[in-house]
This record gives sequence, structure tokens and C-alpha cells, in this order.
Amino acid sequence: MRTVFEAAQQLEAVLKTADSRLRFYTIGDNLAPPAVLLGAPQLTWGTYGPAPTTATFPVFLIVDLDSRALERLWQLVGPVTAAIDTVPDAVVQSADPGMYPTGSQNLPSYSLSVEVSL
Repeated sequence: MRTVFEAAQQLEAVLKTADSRLRFYTIGDNLAPPAVLLGAPQLTWGTYGPAPTTATFPVFLIVDLDSRALERLWQLVGPVTAAIDTVPDAVVQSADPGMYPTGSQNLPSYSLSVEVSL
């Protein structure tokens, strides 16, 4: 069993090394793409007790807005999901395309939904 903090630390560790082209950020950082950012998780209690049993983290994969944006997203999503797969009891459930708001612009992104057993 692990805490939410411990699960976040494990994800952060693998995301920092997922691909040498990516920079890792947390909420509130000024980011420079290509970037990967770990968001605040949705917590679920599957049993009675004070501690959650599952955390579903959003992991944002963010690239520059240019003619190669989609190509970059497709190239980077594989290494990111492979890195997440190395965390015990962590599963990438989906990767939803979208735009990530940063500063005065919106940048192309995937929002990966990562479920982690606690």
C-alpha cells in the first residue's frame, strides 16, 4: 500500500526520464514545450477507511503549436506511456487530445488518464 504522495513521486521519477526531449513540470510552473506535467489526481475510496484506494492522475504531454505538433505528440506519447507502465499497479487508461492553456496561449496536448492503486 502507498500514499497519494508516494504514487505521485513514483510517476514523477519515471516521467523525468521518459524521453530526453521532454522537460518535466508540475502545476504552476512556467513551461517550455515539449513538456510533460503531472496534475492533481482524482481520488477514489473503494473501502471504508480514511485513505483512498485509487488515484487517477492526469498527465499532460504538451508540444509547440506548429505544423509538426501532431507528429511530435504521436512520437512522444509512446515513450511516456512506456515509462508509466514501469510503475507497479499504474495503468494508462486513455490519452485524450486537447489544448493546454499556458500563459497567453493554448498548446497542443494529450491528457493521459493514469490510474494507480494505492
